[in-house]
Amino acid sequence: MAAVILVVGFIGMIQSITIGSEMLATARRQNLAAQIINHELGKLRLVDFATIDAYAAGPTVITIDSQFSTGITACGLTTDTSNSTNPYIKLERSVSDVVVGSMCQVTFTVTWQKSGTTAAATAASGSWLNKLSFSGNAPIRRTYVRKGVGFFGKYGLNLNLQRS
Repeated sequence: MAAVILVVGFIGMIQSITIGSEMLATARRQNLAAQIINHELGKLRLVDFATIDAYAAGPTVITIDSQFSTGITACGLTTDTSNSTNPYIKLERSVSDVVVGSMCQVTFTVTWQKSGTTAAATAASGSWLNKLSFSGNAPIRRTYVRKGVGFFGKYGLNLNLQRS
């Protein structure tokens, strides 16, 4: 009886470790996305209004600054969106006029996917060691989005907002 209780306790602990590591990975990626957005908004503060006003309106994919390469790799992501099996991270910029010729709203959107497939697995696969090592694909692929908005005025007004 004690052995059964001990096994159930160990299974519960293993499950809590798995959930905790998933939450930690998600928090790490959220933090990276926020840093990328803040970096891009900070770079826009150094640009004159005419340049910001001339940006294309629609969502434009932007290359993520190379200083984030180590962090992206450490989070288990890549900037290569062409391979659908790899978990990726992507940065987009959208610009719209709040007041034509006087104020622009710039929205940066960071999108990333957690590894996995697009459908639930029918049966568990892999050894118990692979399942405990947190390596390999998760059964479901999830997409996460973090947005940051900056308002830039012709005469120097800057305001930033962030939304998860």
